[in-house]
Amino acid sequence: MQWKIAATLAAAVVGWHGLASAQGSYPDKPVRIVVPFAPGGSFDLIARDLSAKLAAAWGQAVIIDNRGGAGGNIGAQAVIGAAPDGYTLLFWGDGVLANPLLYDKPPFDAIRDLSGIALVATAPQVLVSRPGTGPSTMKDVLAATQPLNYGTAGNGSPGHLAAELMKREGAKQLTHIPYKGGTQALTDLIGGQIQLVSTGLPACIAFIRSGRLQAVAVSSKTRLKNLPNVPAVSETLPGYEVDTWFGMMAPKATPEAIRNKVAADLRKVMADPELQKKLIDGGFVPTISTPTELDAKMIKDLAFWRAQVAKSGARAE
Repeated sequence: MQWKIAATLAAAVVGWHGLASAQGSYPDKPVRIVVPFAPGGSFDLIARDLSAKLAAAWGQAVIIDNRGGAGGNIGAQAVIGAAPDGYTLLFWGDGVLANPLLYDKPPFDAIRDLSGIALVATAPQVLVSRPGTGPSTMKDVLAATQPLNYGTAGNGSPGHLAAELMKREGAKQLTHIPYKGGTQALTDLIGGQIQLVSTGLPACIAFIRSGRLQAVAVSSKTRLKNLPNVPAVSETLPGYEVDTWFGMMAPKATPEAIRNKVAADLRKVMADPELQKKLIDGGFVPTISTPTELDAKMIKDLAFWRAQVAKSGARAE
């Protein structure tokens, strides 16, 4: 019996040292980062900047794999089903919490199926109108006596849920017009087919700066340093706040040592002043977190998004 116990302990020690050695050399082959949307969007652009810098730091290829479909769920499921060895990662945000809730039978549970690595940026939603024709302030929105058609990237998108929260807090005339993507919504707004669009700030910050669109208000708790003249919704609707985030995740059983390694390297990458400026100019607020902090944020934010989806009645298109 003693011999069997000793043999078991020896095997465990050997196994632990083998795992530690594998983690210590991570990565020793190409790493795949799944972006669950088509190329060119906000998630894709940040992921490509990060992948280039991680590849240089690691001396390994970092491949972006765009897996669009079902509002991001298809890409997330591809990561959930991958080996939990750190070589398949997911770059998404709080949509990973909200999107499954739009289905009668959620395709996955982000808390159960994914582990956080690092938060890298946040970005508010913004309500925009056409200069000279649409509402220019939240007070205009609240005072409207006719329906205000607002476009979004689709049912259950952060822009939709953010605007519906405004509606529940007093903006009664807001009427949702879902699109299959934010670009068409912005095109119709500029063309005068709708009065407003609710979307992530990075999607339209260039239009705001060029004067083609009027920023009515941002959903962050306070005004942004890079857009100091744009009010926060909370200045008119006290307590209002909706921020969306961008971060790296991994399959649930990915070893903590690997997650900590990736997070530490992302911290170094995110300290690059050039990348910081690029993100800020693009409408993002750069940040960084540990895996534990992102795990905790995911649990907290799931409760918020579950409430917003339930109250809005949003369902998958």
